[in-house]
Amino acid sequence: MEKVVDCLENAYQEFVDAAAAVLETKASSDCERTAATDTALENFKKKWETFKAACDQAQELVDSVKQRITANTTFPVNEDIIDIFDHSIVDFDD
Repeated sequence: MEKVVDCLENAYQEFVDAAAAVLETKASSDCERTAATDTALENFKKKWETFKAACDQAQELVDSVKQRITANTTFPVNEDIIDIFDHSIVDFDD
């Protein structure tokens, strides 16, 4: 689980850094399109895709844990408690 969290954290930080690089590059070029801004935007897109993949991996972990919790209990499980896991991952596509 730590590996998934670390991967998500690293992907998020790289995504934020790439966003900052786009803004800095755009500002330094007086908001004109240049090779540098295109490169920064392409890098941003790649980091966004990596971040989305890390989020998907974290969601798979959460789903797996939910499955184990509900499968290993001999008493009724309150689904509202389990559903709190669904709100722990941000989905930027919604």
